[in-house]
Amino acid sequence: MEEFQIQSIKEDDFLAIAETALKCPPMATERNSIYHIFAKFFNNTSSVVKTKDDTIVGFILGFISQINPQDAYIHLLCVIPSYRKNGLARALVREFLDIVTRKGCSRVYLITGPKNNVAIAFYKSMGFEPAGKEDKIEINGIDAVKDYNGPGDHKVVFCKPLK
Repeated sequence: MEEFQIQSIKEDDFLAIAETALKCPPMATERNSIYHIFAKFFNNTSSVVKTKDDTIVGFILGFISQINPQDAYIHLLCVIPSYRKNGLARALVREFLDIVTRKGCSRVYLITGPKNNVAIAFYKSMGFEPAGKEDKIEINGIDAVKDYNGPGDHKVVFCKPLK
């Protein structure tokens, strides 16, 4: 089995993270500047997973709320498809949860599309529960927040309480 290492992202990782994101459908990709912002300003809560030869094959980008410091948010989670089923996504999420718990957070939020059944099942298996209180719309048997990101862009809002 191949060896992997999880570590905090470094500022010069941002272009490799952008390239990795392009290989992770159906995840939405960002402008390079967003990856750069996470690598520069949120590197204490964002991680990459690398192979033995230092190739980035996955990442998690997250942050702690500046308004409610007990809340953290996972912005993006990505593992290149050919590296999935190795527990890497689960390890990245656990690393994030450990980091934000040590920093005093009591809840972690994230959103995903209501048709992304793989992500929904994964996050539920990690103890996340649908949490949106706004106007609901049922899609594929799950409650999504209607128009969360604008008209017609419904999202499932998940929350996980931390111990």
